[in-house]
Amino acid sequence: MIRSFLFPVLLSGAAFAQVGGPILGYVPDGSTIRPMYGLPAAGAIGAEIAEGGWVKIAISPSQNFVVATHADNGEVLLVNLVQPSVTSISGASASPDILAISPSGTSAALWFQSSGHLQTITGLPNAPVLRDIDASFLHASASGIAVSDDGQWTVALFSTGLYAFGPTAQVIPLQTDPGILAVAFFHTNHTLALATAARATSITDVGGANQPSVLYDYSQQSLSPRALAVSFDNSQAVIADSTGKVVNINVAASTANIVDCGCSPAGVFPLGGSVFRLTGVPGPARNALERSGSRPDLKVFDASAGAVWIVPPALSAKGGRQ
Repeated sequence: MIRSFLFPVLLSGAAFAQVGGPILGYVPDGSTIRPMYGLPAAGAIGAEIAEGGWVKIAISPSQNFVVATHADNGEVLLVNLVQPSVTSISGASASPDILAISPSGTSAALWFQSSGHLQTITGLPNAPVLRDIDASFLHASASGIAVSDDGQWTVALFSTGLYAFGPTAQVIPLQTDPGILAVAFFHTNHTLALATAARATSITDVGGANQPSVLYDYSQQSLSPRALAVSFDNSQAVIADSTGKVVNINVAASTANIVDCGCSPAGVFPLGGSVFRLTGVPGPARNALERSGSRPDLKVFDASAGAVWIVPPALSAKGGRQ
């Protein structure tokens, strides 16, 4: 079902992007979406382009669509940002507790705590196909999920351990370091990256060889990883720590540089290439932050440059911030 009432707002956003400069990516702002335009070192957050009444918003790493849930009924929706439209995803259960999109944005996964079920969605964004996975036999809650780009494997981090769910109902408990805090697939393959408080590791060929290796040991840093993501060329794995440290791992060399974003990362959200969004739009807190002298600007991390950049709200026509 196409929700045509949103077309005017989405189309006006597309026009705004054309006059505002190249799109760096998109960012959720409450129940809306805003574009970020420009370059990582010289960008700005634009005006709202979609008002949808959404409570969960997951933006494709390719920045071409959004999977969201509606505030009124929990319906799972696909918001196409290239050819503006909003459609229901057929077969998706309402109100998922966790929503994740694959590294390239071709698949997604939903977790439902009350039923203990996972749902994977392949063929995004143009031809979504849904598959249901029953994980209720684990009698456990999930704190994180990751799905491969082809949608064949979904990995979920449960209170009882890390499990991989395959295309023919396979269920594999993965042998990992204790205390896994974040997981993410590499692009276009079945290699999984994992982060604990002490080190980052990988499992090559999930569902096949399941070969473990160490990406980088940061045990001297006393970190508490909040999120993990991989660059589009699979050369860098980026971990955001709850204290604001960002671990930028060179996968081939097993080396890393660690920088401080001066922020409290909400996650590591890919914007394409080696650029990642770390924080969101300050929203209602912005005015209070500005009065206190703090900068409420959004932060992005460019892994290729090893640098954190500020993306402020754009100036309005009257010279104020939007």
